[in-house]
Amino acid sequence: MRVLYLKHSFPGSFLESNGAPQTVLVFLLLPCCLTEDFRAPPLIPNVPFLWVWNAPTEACLTKFNEPLDLSLFSLVGSPRKTATGQPVTIFYTDRLGLYPHIDDSQKSLYGGVPQLGSLNDHLEKSKKDIQRYMPIDNVGLAIIDWEDWRPTWSRNWKPKDIYKNKSIELIQQEYKQLNLTEATKRARKEFEQAARSFMEQTLKLGKSLRPNHLWGFYLFPDCYNNKFQDPNYNGNCPDIEKKRNDELSWIWEQSTALYPSIYLRSILKSSPNAALYVRNRVQEALRVSRTKDPQNPVPVFVYARIVFADQIYQYLHQNDLVNTIGETVALGASGMVMWGTLSLARSMKSCLNLHDYLETTLNPYLINVTLAAKMCSQTLCQDQGICSRKDWNSDDYLHLSPQNFQIQVVKSGKYVIRGSPTLDDLQYFSKNFHCSCYANLNCKERDDLETVSSVSVCVIEDICINSFVIGEPSALPDNWKHTYVDSSNQTDIISSAAAGPHVPGKDFSGYLFVLSISSQHLKYLL
Repeated sequence: MRVLYLKHSFPGSFLESNGAPQTVLVFLLLPCCLTEDFRAPPLIPNVPFLWVWNAPTEACLTKFNEPLDLSLFSLVGSPRKTATGQPVTIFYTDRLGLYPHIDDSQKSLYGGVPQLGSLNDHLEKSKKDIQRYMPIDNVGLAIIDWEDWRPTWSRNWKPKDIYKNKSIELIQQEYKQLNLTEATKRARKEFEQAARSFMEQTLKLGKSLRPNHLWGFYLFPDCYNNKFQDPNYNGNCPDIEKKRNDELSWIWEQSTALYPSIYLRSILKSSPNAALYVRNRVQEALRVSRTKDPQNPVPVFVYARIVFADQIYQYLHQNDLVNTIGETVALGASGMVMWGTLSLARSMKSCLNLHDYLETTLNPYLINVTLAAKMCSQTLCQDQGICSRKDWNSDDYLHLSPQNFQIQVVKSGKYVIRGSPTLDDLQYFSKNFHCSCYANLNCKERDDLETVSSVSVCVIEDICINSFVIGEPSALPDNWKHTYVDSSNQTDIISSAAAGPHVPGKDFSGYLFVLSISSQHLKYLL
């Protein structure tokens, strides 16, 4: 069964397709306001939020003949060492140059600490590695994953304190007259200078050799907001960590993209703390992205996983997706990289499980948030920016209204979108989101939504909303929200703005269902 297109017959109606210009079905000049909040322009035209798949799942097709539907991901690449020439490339410790570090057996490699490493030899080797893994300079992402030590001395706590101890020993051997305090001060200076040189020069080399790729370090920035056991946990990044991030301005100035991580541990399963954790990490990355030029920030691509970091065979439930993906989209990041390990495709069973998860849980949610985000961008920003929360610390999400839209998956694995936007939908966007303009565009935010006659947005070519805006405006109460409703309770409920996304999860793998996602949370109707 093919997807049923939501296509209405009226002049000027066109479906958007990947790589093709999108026709915006708005014809009137409206009262507007200038916006002062900026975001990086999209890497790919007409793809305001970039979905990237970076997991070694090719074996599902090549070994087990079980194809996966990754059509929603604009960039797909495997992190395996043998994979080259991909649109997303991750450089681990053993794949880029001669990275000085100490391995798990306490053996020093390439000097061990950065001040004993040979920067020239490292750059020579790095040049060859970049040419090997990126034979052609197509548009793509380039992520350097160096996690053995951190360039900020104070952040090398156990077990990374071995780098501090080794550095102090070197100074004490060379300058025997120094006391411990003096030796530590000098060791810190030499360590941080050498660490900066390795990271900074590697970024410069990558950009010079492959300028069409967006270069940055995985886990940068971080904000160390992981004290989940604190009864007063609010997700905030400690002020000291923000200050330390400010001191890393040399990284942000050389990076052409930022790659923070929001991997969830199982302690955050179905927990409102997960949203707070993710929200603050993404917000800190957005803050840092403006370091070089507030009016031309670098893009932020958030690393996420579809399983829990400490339970790699347990997939995130739908409310966990809201707490990760939903947060990231609503805050206005540039995209998300879905990373995974070989465990996702280790056997036929694991491939079947992944296939079902994609079909019944992940892909429908990606469709929902993408269409909602594009609809908001088209109506508020006229496709010259993206929608981001007015209050970054709110529980407002870019979701389709369950009263007006349904996403169906049929036996063939194709998706059907049913419904049309209403003026209430557009007013929800305007009330809770503002337009963050793309850099270098004279972007204006629409403030007269009653004159918007139609919407035409697509995720990919055959998954679209192409419809008139219907209905009359209604007076929405200040606390108007849609809340996730589990399949065991199919009645819509109204909750206050403070309500969190915590709802017991349920495994829907293998079911055909009608998916309806609310303005705030998810709703499955079995």
